[in-house]
Amino acid sequence: MAEVLSFNLTNPDKEPKSFTRPDLSTKLKLLGVDVASFGDFFADRDGPKFLPGQRPSVAADGHPAGNDREEPPVKALTYKDPFGGVYKKYLFTLDGKYLLGGMMIGDTKDYLKLNQMVKSQKPLDLPPSQFILGAQKDGEENADDLDDDTQICSCHNVTKGDVVANVKNGTCKSIGEVKSCTKAGTGCGGCMPLVQSIFNKTMLDMGQEVSNNLCVHIPYSRADLYNVIAIKRLRTFDDVMQSVGRNPESLGCELCKPVIASILASLFNQNVMDKGLHELQETNDRFLANIQRNGTFSVVPRVPGGEITADKLIAIGQVAKKHNLYCKITGAQRIDMFGAKKQDLLDIWTSLVDAGMESGHAYAKSLRTIKSCVGSSWCRFGIGDSVGLAIRLENRYKSIRAPHKLKGAVSGCVRECAEAQNKDFGLISTEKGYNIYVGGNGGAKPRHSDLLAKDVPPEKVVAVIDRYLIFYIRTADKLQRTARWIENLPGGINYLREVVLDDKLGIGADMEQQMEELVGSYFCEWTETVRDPKRRKFFQQFANTDETVETVEAVKERDQERPTYWPKESATEDFKNHQWSQLSWQPMIKAEYFSDGPPAISSANVKRGDTQLAVFKVKGKYYATQQMCPHKRAFVLSDGLIGDDDAGKYWVSCPYHKRNFDLNGEQAGRCSNDESMNIATFPVEEREDGWIYVKLPPVEELDSVLGTERWKVRKGEAPDPFEKYDKKYKGIRGKKIGDKVHQGENALSPQPKSIDW
Repeated sequence: MAEVLSFNLTNPDKEPKSFTRPDLSTKLKLLGVDVASFGDFFADRDGPKFLPGQRPSVAADGHPAGNDREEPPVKALTYKDPFGGVYKKYLFTLDGKYLLGGMMIGDTKDYLKLNQMVKSQKPLDLPPSQFILGAQKDGEENADDLDDDTQICSCHNVTKGDVVANVKNGTCKSIGEVKSCTKAGTGCGGCMPLVQSIFNKTMLDMGQEVSNNLCVHIPYSRADLYNVIAIKRLRTFDDVMQSVGRNPESLGCELCKPVIASILASLFNQNVMDKGLHELQETNDRFLANIQRNGTFSVVPRVPGGEITADKLIAIGQVAKKHNLYCKITGAQRIDMFGAKKQDLLDIWTSLVDAGMESGHAYAKSLRTIKSCVGSSWCRFGIGDSVGLAIRLENRYKSIRAPHKLKGAVSGCVRECAEAQNKDFGLISTEKGYNIYVGGNGGAKPRHSDLLAKDVPPEKVVAVIDRYLIFYIRTADKLQRTARWIENLPGGINYLREVVLDDKLGIGADMEQQMEELVGSYFCEWTETVRDPKRRKFFQQFANTDETVETVEAVKERDQERPTYWPKESATEDFKNHQWSQLSWQPMIKAEYFSDGPPAISSANVKRGDTQLAVFKVKGKYYATQQMCPHKRAFVLSDGLIGDDDAGKYWVSCPYHKRNFDLNGEQAGRCSNDESMNIATFPVEEREDGWIYVKLPPVEELDSVLGTERWKVRKGEAPDPFEKYDKKYKGIRGKKIGDKVHQGENALSPQPKSIDW
């Protein structure tokens, strides 16, 4: 209706479109159950609104004449499976040649295909029974028999033909490009399995390989790589590359390193700060804290189930006050402290550990929190002790690394105050135990979770969740949340129930044992770190001085400080090709700072004058660049992951937004994935005196081009997003309408009466 109206309003010179009848077809989820209706779904009760190839005659009262017949000219085919919770009713013409409409409960896989058949009004080439039985097939959604004009994404009105055309003309070579170009899957996300199926089929028809390999270095998917590492008991990055890498001597890249690090942690739970593992980590894991816009970090102690004592609250307050940290209560029922300088992290966590607190793993792809309401502990409506179970589960699964972050929740009754049905796993108390829901998430693609098991006694909850989490860790793709994992899992939630509850694969006991071993190997990463003097060198802003430098100006608002907004524009100067007046060798840092053994990578941020430089050691050779990434003027390149290719090219990947800058070769300094920017590079060498020398211009000249003060992000560079809002509404609160003095009126003249809202 809206489409027809908008077309007619905006195209007065074209023949107007007509609107015949509304399409009330829909597919959605009610109380965790998939339901759908399409076409004329009440034709057996009210008579058909239309019949293919003809228009219904209209009686004097305005209703279709066919409604007065004792038996409508339709036949209903029904299917009921009480074991699988599936009911279907499809309505056909008397001869069975045309589909008129239908309803689906519990299984809606064929909704798009059948709805399109009703709209096209084409004769069926299969007997009606085939449509009922065929819908029971598990696996990937099949779009082969859909017409090109079939709408596959209702959020953005994308058809199958739109996706196929963009793949065939070369515009979209990956599923990510399909989403970016057509917008399919960027709304509710419910169409993604079908979009993926169309993309895969089109690529195969074109003779193109559809690959889910990790990257150019690892010719395996994340799930396959997990199995190889588990079976061969590979414990280091070098072991993995020697066993499965295309080039056994490769350094890997920003794509495969974090995945391998995550798999090793999921299997063996080694300390990510250990030598051999530390250089594989993303910046957040490398410093056990989330890096923020201004290069500082957030500090998030664990608060199991959202329960915290007054003493621990006081300890958090004392730490925040001492280090001037910005405090915020998170949606996960804990306290996040922002603005911690890298060099202050050890002191901050020493105080928190001494107060009895542990790492909250907000930086890791692991369990974040298990949210809870107060349940039967306090609430008069509570059926179960949601806090007690949430704390037990969070203490069990804390620190378990997974393909992506995990969030849980426990609600004490069906009022669902803890929002358990939009978490990776959630529990809701019942009179008989707990209903367990899985595969939900919020974010850019919200998904309501699926019911995995009903009325599970508290003592059996752990076994179910153990199996569910281990199966996810073993089989999910890289950076795949549980929501997308279940959507892409052949057989979906039904298959997951068979594996977890019925032990269809016979691996239930093995999965429980694996989880038990991980739980038994738990240690707090921050407790271990603050007690190890060897790890202190990682927590410095500069490797050659104890000085500290601010790179983003602070703004004070609501009695706290935060970094000012980033400007929209990047630094677009041609740093790579800048012509320096002269260069001379300068000693910058001792060679002993860098690692000699595997992995063959280490880095440092050094300071000369007001300029920050990144120095890298890669396979025994040194490279130096500016520390600032031009994209957001963030001084972070020394913390980026190093990658290579078979031609011997090295690059550093900015930890903020993955801009990749070449370190060597003729194009050193080039950004390979954003041609609008580049960085300066400098010659480096190690000398016999044990120092690393960098060939640099005079300090004044260096600072004039790369100095921190020059590129510091300052207040006023970005517009205030609330300027218009505050100008319009500031000061209104608390004033009555009658108190306003109208413009142009005498303040002493009688004011018209108005309602005091």
